[in-house]
Amino acid sequence: MQFGGKLKFRAIVTIVALFTLTVFMACLSVAVSSNALATQPTGLLNSATQQGSVTGKISAIGDASFSVDVKKSQENLTLQFLIDDTTKCEGRLEVGSVATVDYRTDGANNIAVHIVVQPANPSR
Repeated sequence: MQFGGKLKFRAIVTIVALFTLTVFMACLSVAVSSNALATQPTGLLNSATQQGSVTGKISAIGDASFSVDVKKSQENLTLQFLIDDTTKCEGRLEVGSVATVDYRTDGANNIAVHIVVQPANPSR
């Protein structure tokens, strides 16, 4: 009967060891996956891209940017927009022309998505 007792003891120790190993592996996998999520770029998770549209007079043009003066309430505001490879433009950017700009924000920058320019002096 002594042989049966040792067998039961080994079976119990084996089951406890397997259970402990399974719990350890589960905890380890949770810790590793949590760390992987924590190391993701926070800009993608935290910054929501906002979109907007304004109409105003073009006041300045740079190499890859332009400014538009818009009237909000009783105040005049100057908004600056960056132009990238995906920006669509209908018409020619000229100081003094009226433009409608659909844009998105990227951090502190306004990126022009679609620009529709009305000529400053429409020909008749």
